[in-house]
Amino acid sequence: MYDAIPYNGALMDKVGVVVSFNSDSGELARRLNTEAAKAVKYGGLAPEEALKFVTINPAKQLHIDRWVGSLEPGKDADFVIWNGDPLSIYTRCEQTWIDGRKYFDRREDEQMRRAIAKERARLVQKYLAAAAKRKPGRKSK
Repeated sequence: MYDAIPYNGALMDKVGVVVSFNSDSGELARRLNTEAAKAVKYGGLAPEEALKFVTINPAKQLHIDRWVGSLEPGKDADFVIWNGDPLSIYTRCEQTWIDGRKYFDRREDEQMRRAIAKERARLVQKYLAAAAKRKPGRKSK
């Protein structure tokens, strides 16, 4: 890892190696699309080829590409819906689907965050109003 260069994936791909990017880091594993983008930026790979590094190629290496790794009829697929180019650091995940079920939806998440903030504000105001009614010097339990 420390000796890796951003050209590695593209260099290996150009000589016929089935390349995949992966990580045992939970944080990096969530951003493999940006790792694939490095193959485009530094290695001159087409974006479609770079995406294979984090989709179908790992499945090929594990010999499970009949079942996963691409969006095709009859395959199992977990997938993300992006609001832009999946290789851009500015693109946001709009939805995540796992095992045929929506796991995350940005609009629903934003609505829940607003509802939680509203409820928190209501509870704080309720506490402040109750505290103002208490007699000075009396401690609450």
